[in-house]
Amino acid sequence: MGIKKRNLKRTREYIANVNGSMINMDYYRCNFDNFNPECKSIGCIIGHATTLDAKNVIDNFIHHNGINFSLWSREFFGIDRKSKLWIYLFGHQHIDIKEYHLYRMDYILAGNKAPNIIDEVYYNYDYIRHYDDGYFIPIGMKL
Repeated sequence: MGIKKRNLKRTREYIANVNGSMINMDYYRCNFDNFNPECKSIGCIIGHATTLDAKNVIDNFIHHNGINFSLWSREFFGIDRKSKLWIYLFGHQHIDIKEYHLYRMDYILAGNKAPNIIDEVYYNYDYIRHYDDGYFIPIGMKL
C-alpha cells in the first residue's frame, strides 16, 4: 500500500485552517470525546484529520477505548504507524507549531521521502528529532 497523497493533501488543507493553539503533538486528543471523530479539542494532526472521514471512523474504527487512530491512519493515509514516514508526519514531536507540521506535509507532498532520524535532542526541556535531510526546522521558523 502506498501513501494516499490525496488524503494527505486534504489533511494539510484542513490543518491549515485549524487554530494553531489546538495542535498538540503529545496526544491524539486532550479533554475530549474519543468516540467522536469531530475533534473539538486540542489534539494531534491525526485526531483532527478524523473529521475528514467521520462516517468511516464511526462505522469501522471505534472500539471500546475510542477511535483506533493507528488502524484508521493506515487506511486513510496508507501509512503504517511504525514507518519513518508516519513518525515524520504524525509522531510525538513536542513541537506544536502548526506551520512546522504543514511544512512537513508539503515536503512529502512534493515527492520527497521521509528522512531518517539521526539524533534526538532536547529543546526547552522537550525532545525533538533531527533528520538527515537537513529539513528539521525550516529556515526562519522560530520555536
